[in-house]
Amino acid sequence: MTRLRRFLLPLALLLPLVGLGLIWLATEQESREGTEWDVPIAGYDPRDLLRGHYVQFSYDWPTVEQDQLPIWAAPRKSLCIRGTAPAIASVEVRDLDVADLMPDDRCDALVQVNPWSEEGNDGLTRDRLYVAQKAAGGYEKKLADPELQGIIRVRVNNNGFITPLSLRFQPRREEGTTGENIE
Repeated sequence: MTRLRRFLLPLALLLPLVGLGLIWLATEQESREGTEWDVPIAGYDPRDLLRGHYVQFSYDWPTVEQDQLPIWAAPRKSLCIRGTAPAIASVEVRDLDVADLMPDDRCDALVQVNPWSEEGNDGLTRDRLYVAQKAAGGYEKKLADPELQGIIRVRVNNNGFITPLSLRFQPRREEGTTGENIE
């Protein structure tokens, strides 16, 4: 009995670690899946001694007014993104049909509010991107510059949730002209 116990005890202790490793692997894989889109933003760069450096921003979804954006507490709505990734041609608000989360001929991507987001109810209105301390000052200056437009690269995963990935800037431009990226 002692030999069996010596064999089973390490296995019993190792099993939860293997389970946690598999869960981590599955969530890591899922976080890398999805389509990346560029969304214009308006924002500012706060600094918090406890949370570190981050860019807090508001999404400036093309063709959708801020007060039309879906929130978690309201009837289930989603954003229908049209365009060729990463460029968004248009966005519209539509009723969320859970069976309809996959893109189709009407939408190239569907985005819904993530109830687990730090922004909670306002997850499609505003968000944050954590940045390196060295970059925070530069972002603050660029966000305050009225000549520059911030563009956030987001990933829309298969569940319709968005994750901010990176931030870049380009000169604000009039309709019909192209801007040059500024990192």
